[in-house]
Amino acid sequence: MVKASRTPAQLQVVAPARRHALADTGVMDAPLSPMVLSAERVARATLGRDEMRLAHSDATARVAARISTQLDPAMSEALVAAAWLHDIGHAEPLASTGFHPLDGALHLARSGWPDEVVRLVAHHSCAAVLAPYFGADHHLAVLDPVPGPAAEILTFADLVAGKDGKGSTISARIKEKRARHVPDDPIPEDVREARYRLLERTALRVLRSIPSGTSQSVELAQLR
Repeated sequence: MVKASRTPAQLQVVAPARRHALADTGVMDAPLSPMVLSAERVARATLGRDEMRLAHSDATARVAARISTQLDPAMSEALVAAAWLHDIGHAEPLASTGFHPLDGALHLARSGWPDEVVRLVAHHSCAAVLAPYFGADHHLAVLDPVPGPAAEILTFADLVAGKDGKGSTISARIKEKRARHVPDDPIPEDVREARYRLLERTALRVLRSIPSGTSQSVELAQLR
């Protein structure tokens, strides 16, 4: 990945854009591929009633697409497809284990999706850290993480897409995640915080690697 001159104080904000506007950038082959269009259809069919999560998935795919031009075409395509599909495990009909990264991945594996897409979904956003608290670690362990930058880009895109697809800074997104927790949460606080630190480090690493030319479709904001 090409390293650009970004500082850790710079955090990412998504500027929502229409599909036709993205296509005009000339670097959007992956989002228009048959695999990615199929992933979009699956996400819309599966999450259609959950408008906020669908908007989040849409924005995650758009962010991933903007950055995935750094990858080889096959991995870029798998990444953008996985970005559309990463949260389908939240859909009630797919919730076999109750751990949405694994439930989504198992559905995709049964449906014949490519191995890279299945593995990216299974391990998205440091899922392995939480898997033991859902009794899913032994299942997740049989799916190797995808090596290289694709998984990190998916983590970054998942964060900065915002929970509603309207965009977020890295720090604001993690703050929002912290606010979700309820008193009977089975995940120990120190484990949650360790994951948040890992997510933040990963996202900042991706942010610093974004080539400066990508800023035409990805806005940067300084912390105040």
